[in-house]
Amino acid sequence: MYEELVEFLRTEECFIEAEGKISSITNFINSYNGEYGTTLNSSDDGIILLQDDANKWGLELRLYVRSCPPINVKRLGFTHNNAYRNDFTYRLNNNDIVKFLFNLGYRIGFNRR
Repeated sequence: MYEELVEFLRTEECFIEAEGKISSITNFINSYNGEYGTTLNSSDDGIILLQDDANKWGLELRLYVRSCPPINVKRLGFTHNNAYRNDFTYRLNNNDIVKFLFNLGYRIGFNRR
């Protein structure tokens, strides 16, 4: 199914963000910068810092798209989005899939294909 997602994203502008408490975000940024040769920091668009008392256990990676994904792609867990990044209609919360996309060249923030 990942192949179908990649095909869908070839025609779709998307946005990727990371959300977590400061410790999770710091670890993520250090790893991300080391692995992908970037200079991402905690104030960049696409990084959501939560307060230490937030009811969140770890890092959450999200993929946003504007168009409704095809049914086989939607089954990966896309949901309708009207609360966050309101210029994107669908959202997928899945660390493994987003990390897969990082390995294909997608990055935190806007991605245009």
